[in-house]
Amino acid sequence: MKKLKLLNKYSYLHSINGSLIEAELDDVSVGEVCEIYASWQANERIARAQVVGFRNGKTLLNLIGSSVGLTRTAILKPTGEQLTIQISDAFLGSVLNASGQIMERFVPDTPGDRGNLRLIDELPPSYQERRVINTPLETRIRVIDGVLTCGIGQRVGIFASAGCGKTVLMHMLVNNTEADVFVIGLIGERGREVTECAESLKQSVNAAKCVLVYATSDFSSVDRCNAALMATTVAEYFRDRGKRVVLFIDSMTRYARALRDMKLAAGEPPARRGYPASVFDSLPRLLERPGPTLKGSITAFYTVLLEGEDESDPLGDEIRSILDGHIYLSRKLAGQGHYPAIDVLKSVSRVFG
Repeated sequence: MKKLKLLNKYSYLHSINGSLIEAELDDVSVGEVCEIYASWQANERIARAQVVGFRNGKTLLNLIGSSVGLTRTAILKPTGEQLTIQISDAFLGSVLNASGQIMERFVPDTPGDRGNLRLIDELPPSYQERRVINTPLETRIRVIDGVLTCGIGQRVGIFASAGCGKTVLMHMLVNNTEADVFVIGLIGERGREVTECAESLKQSVNAAKCVLVYATSDFSSVDRCNAALMATTVAEYFRDRGKRVVLFIDSMTRYARALRDMKLAAGEPPARRGYPASVFDSLPRLLERPGPTLKGSITAFYTVLLEGEDESDPLGDEIRSILDGHIYLSRKLAGQGHYPAIDVLKSVSRVFG
């Protein structure tokens, strides 16, 4: 009788369209993770999917990973759990993929406690848990410290079109900023850039303090979204242990595009510049998670890719309205070899400006 698994709630895959799956599943909730098996009798999981909505009596799920290898006989099994990650101090000096697995280490592993299991999509801290931002963050970059002073726990956007030196500025901040932990999330970037970033971090004086989380452009939209959430969750883990954390997300534009792909596939109508309205609802949920709390702090830098320096961009406008400051990079200064190519007149720090 145990082999028949009669008490478990399974469902066949009714349809697969790209990364979107339709199935008949009862008693599941949005965000819940389901496991996919090759058949009723199979014991080995071949893939996972995450519930994203419901339509016409069907449950909509986004596939985590690739759909290659799935067949008509594949079945879904709800787990009753949201997506989580087991985080510990062993993450320091390592590279993580979108599933939270350590792929490479910058420094030798050091034994420690097992850490704890955390949801990757946590709620932002309430105002009672936050502290006032009143301590400057020392970056040792003169134009930032002197004119665009950032505070510990501030959230800053780095706005630039392609080729203006966003990555150069990020590495300067990693190498020079005073902090206990650096968490870098590379979302939707090229595989070459992940390799270059990992090699650069290996040579950094702060290699033992860094955690790199990546989901390259060939990853599924779910993986790209989850990688940004996971990087923030890792930063929150160290913040709650009393650390001063600096978080980098590169880039928010590609995170928003991954969200857009997921929402459009689920049937949501496009709104501003092709982005469904729920994308703009999801942005504050991620961007409000950093900040100074009673335990520690997360200072966050988010890169935003602009289509043109003078063109109106609804996504950039929305992100700029949420953050505590923005740094604009100039293509003209970058073309002159002036790095960091910060346009001081267009940039502002709302905390110390």
